[in-house]
Amino acid sequence: MARIKTIEELREAIRDLEHQNYVNEQHMRGRVTELTERLKPANVVKGLFSHFFSGGNEMKTSLLKMAAGIATSFLVKKFFKKGLAVK
Repeated sequence: MARIKTIEELREAIRDLEHQNYVNEQHMRGRVTELTERLKPANVVKGLFSHFFSGGNEMKTSLLKMAAGIATSFLVKKFFKKGLAVK
């Protein structure tokens, strides 16, 4: 900034700084709103799923194998518990 020599230049500099402050404040408010949206639980979960499923085929395959293993384990436990209860 140049040296301020008159009252009018001072007032103009103050107006410029106030405007700059207003613009910065609006930008920060927008960022806070954006972060608030991104950190909502539903958006966090959605982001995690999109991250996992946008990965390579290797990651999808390993996730599907893990899910199949868990489902199979669950079904086998259910089957054997019912089988033992019937006897």
